Amino acid sequence: MAITTILMHCDTSPSTRGLRRTKFPRPAATGSRLDGRQTQQSSPGRFGNRGRTGQTDERREDQARYRSTGLHDGDPPSDGRSEGPAAMKGATNELRPVQTTVSGRVLPRFSTMRTIVALCLREVTTSNGDTAGGYMWSVVSPVIGIIGLSYIFSAGFRTPPLGENFAIFYATGLLPFTMFRSVCGRVEFSIRASRQLLNYPRVTVFDVLISKFIMATITQAAISALVLAFILYFYQPDTTFHIVQILQSFIVAALMGFGFGVMNCAVKTKLPLWEMLWNFVSKPLLLVSGVIILVESLPRPYSEWLLWNPLVHITGRMREAFYVDYVGSYTDLRFPLEIALVSAFIGMAGIKLFARELLDT
Repeated sequence: MAITTILMHCDTSPSTRGLRRTKFPRPAATGSRLDGRQTQQSSPGRFGNRGRTGQTDERREDQARYRSTGLHDGDPPSDGRSEGPAAMKGATNELRPVQTTVSGRVLPRFSTMRTIVALCLREVTTSNGDTAGGYMWSVVSPVIGIIGLSYIFSAGFRTPPLGENFAIFYATGLLPFTMFRSVCGRVEFSIRASRQLLNYPRVTVFDVLISKFIMATITQAAISALVLAFILYFYQPDTTFHIVQILQSFIVAALMGFGFGVMNCAVKTKLPLWEMLWNFVSKPLLLVSGVIILVESLPRPYSEWLLWNPLVHITGRMREAFYVDYVGSYTDLRFPLEIALVSAFIGMAGIKLFARELLDT
């Protein structure tokens, strides 16, 4: 009985022999060449396995050939016998770098930048597309309106609160205020106006917000440059200006417009009443932002209350850039900049939390 049991476990028939070679499989065909040398095949042992000597020689040859490639020094060779994810883990990490994908497809380099540029170009081609001139009318129309108002106010108020020319006084207060209102309005309704574009997998909410911010800032900067150039050329006021302070005023006004626009876009998703409240609050901003009057000319405590308006600091810095004798001791651009950062953080967090509701409304 013992002999019968041993023979049953040590069957050397071809079918059993193939099943028992799972640990050390033979090459696919006798006489196959590995690295240009003939393979030596040992005869099966007592229990159907190959000889230990032939196995050791072949393993050494495979190790030498694998190490000569220099792929993974110190790792055990993988010549096809070891199958599974563990055997190819190191090779996969080195030969396949991590790439950004959308829906399983690899994105090209600078995909976010390309998307933003494409959205900006689309904004240029679609703005006032039904009118003659297209995008140029978006620049010319506000220029004509501001110049007309400056001429009317200069005719009605011969002596401005500061300087001798009311047109330059009115423009230095209105242009940064218009930068804030324009950027805020474009960013606030950016997602609502571009909801169809968000169906594309490569377009994100961040891309839409940044493209609207860039185009609104560029448009308003062109409007301000044309208005100031016209006033300086036509009226020829005796004034000097500091370009650094002008850029500071416009940059802070644009950033604050972006922050309030993103915050309004997120808050009105959960509170629809916020849109009506914001429209009610923003209407008298032109009167309390130092555009037509100076803060110093108001009695206390009203002048101190107006300092809580961040736009007052921006218009005050703008007037410091055009009037040498004017010193706005109350101006501090850190205050509106901090408000811009806080409002932008609240808005981005709200968009992240209410993204699904924002796209459905």
